[in-house]
Amino acid sequence: MTSEVNIAHLKAHLSQYLRSAQKGNEIVVKDRETPIARLVPYQAPRKRLTYIPATGSLKDLDKLVMTRPKNLKPGDVDEALQWTRRDRFEDGDQ
Repeated sequence: MTSEVNIAHLKAHLSQYLRSAQKGNEIVVKDRETPIARLVPYQAPRKRLTYIPATGSLKDLDKLVMTRPKNLKPGDVDEALQWTRRDRFEDGDQ
């Protein structure tokens, strides 16, 4: 909800308008009839992704020992993915 207030009224009732903004309302501050500012709810800045430099080369990935989960046969993952994505295909068996 947006409300408008002149400077004198804002000064007299500042805490009331700040609580209103905290609840999600927008307050437009006017000097006579000219809008000069907006009070809006505070939003914390989003966390940015951090960059972590590589500690090894891509060739080192080939040297990693990979183990297959117990009771998982070749093709099981493909079959599960096809079943999960069955709604993306018209005939359902792709």
